[in-house]
Amino acid sequence: MRMSRREVTNRKICWFLAFLLLWAHTASATTYLSVEPVPNKDIVGTDNLAAIRSIGYANLERWSRLLLDECRVVDSVIDALSANAAISSVTVTNTRVVVAAGGFEGGTNPSFVFTMQDSGRRPVTQVDVNVLSNALGYVLNQGGTAHFSPDNFRAYAFPLDYAVVTFPGTLSGSAAQAFFEHLGTFDPALFSGSFAGFTQIDLAGSTTNNSMLFLQPAVSKNRFVAGLYAAATDVDASYSPLKNNREPTTARAGVAFPGNDWLAFPNGDQYLANVGGSAQLRSELATLRQRHLDAVASLLGAIARDRVDVYLAAQFKCPD
Repeated sequence: MRMSRREVTNRKICWFLAFLLLWAHTASATTYLSVEPVPNKDIVGTDNLAAIRSIGYANLERWSRLLLDECRVVDSVIDALSANAAISSVTVTNTRVVVAAGGFEGGTNPSFVFTMQDSGRRPVTQVDVNVLSNALGYVLNQGGTAHFSPDNFRAYAFPLDYAVVTFPGTLSGSAAQAFFEHLGTFDPALFSGSFAGFTQIDLAGSTTNNSMLFLQPAVSKNRFVAGLYAAATDVDASYSPLKNNREPTTARAGVAFPGNDWLAFPNGDQYLANVGGSAQLRSELATLRQRHLDAVASLLGAIARDRVDVYLAAQFKCPD
């Protein structure tokens, strides 16, 4: 059947609009990377970790901002990786990092959360995301890090269901911590159970950090959705995704959780194996790791003297 000129024109317009929609989606595809500056308990010991956490989220957030902005702990890692040709696609135009909240198995700490454009013009590559994630885990003495793409469930190591809770306005890290704890009153398994956690993120180009992305923990999908949706609606936050009938559901993200067993590999070999690179790069990363350990030791000293407020306000110094 032969189409009229108007039908042909309309179909071309539809194709063009569909192309624009597809282009807009792929151009804004995002990977998130989250890594904490609070060190793993196998590095500092259970008692020291408890002391660090005892100063409260707000003080830990202040300390984390000093590390990020004054000491350039993240920039230094990126610079070392780039200078030694371990990564090449991470730039100031496709990567943004802020201090935001991250929760895991009942605890909330400030995290360095990266928003990385992984498609479109000059994107971050999956290979470079993995290298950076492992390098940061090593330098910041973490038991594990996380990176994930909500836009591509085939990205990274494996797919995992997720859901997002979004709040009006700007969401503080302390408010994100409070909601995580609130979620535990609806279902403790979603707060303190195995693999329960969240990352505070921006969505759709926002810069307000007003969303919390929850990866499905070790519970059924139905239980995950029911508890999270109930907690979100209880505080008038919005839940996504929703089905066409407005019932809550999940989407799938491509995720990876690089890690290192510091008791079995005290030199961080599991991280370093995924970073690769030269002996020179490993030496530079080891220096940066020691600077982080020095910063942790200084914080512990201030805690022992009961001088945390003064330390963070006037006495903090970046390690040499």
